[in-house]
Amino acid sequence: MVSVGQPLPAFSVLAAVSGRTVSPALFAGTGVLVVHGAKTADAAKEVSKAVRTKWPQPGAVALATVVDLRAFAGIWKKVAEAQLKSTYEKLAAKAKEAGMDPAEQVLIGTDWDGAASQTLGVEKPDEEAVAYVLQGGKVTAVCKGKEMAAAVVAALT
Repeated sequence: MVSVGQPLPAFSVLAAVSGRTVSPALFAGTGVLVVHGAKTADAAKEVSKAVRTKWPQPGAVALATVVDLRAFAGIWKKVAEAQLKSTYEKLAAKAKEAGMDPAEQVLIGTDWDGAASQTLGVEKPDEEAVAYVLQGGKVTAVCKGKEMAAAVVAALT
């Protein structure tokens, strides 16, 4: 796992639907990166909701997720892609309502082989999601567990 004070290691994944790149370059200012699996997606949604409620203005806090999808090989990949598209469209609609550009604000990084999750030190993202709070490209807090969203907001304030 990446420790407080360290920069994020090099990784790069494409965001679902928008095709934007999710990488450490995204977090030059203040940001949050949540690494999760399909079974811990609710934790990532809670973090996103908490951060966007507290900081609704575009650009205040960069927010992205990396979802480990290695369990969705073969024919299951199409199912996962459809679910990602549906999730993106729901979040994009909310972003538009708030006056934000979905391509900039809805960044669901797709980690099809689990390499990014492993690089980021999250070995079992389906068991526990991990949120990295960043400032100037360095990790200022590592949050996980049932109160992850509250811990992320506290670390950002």
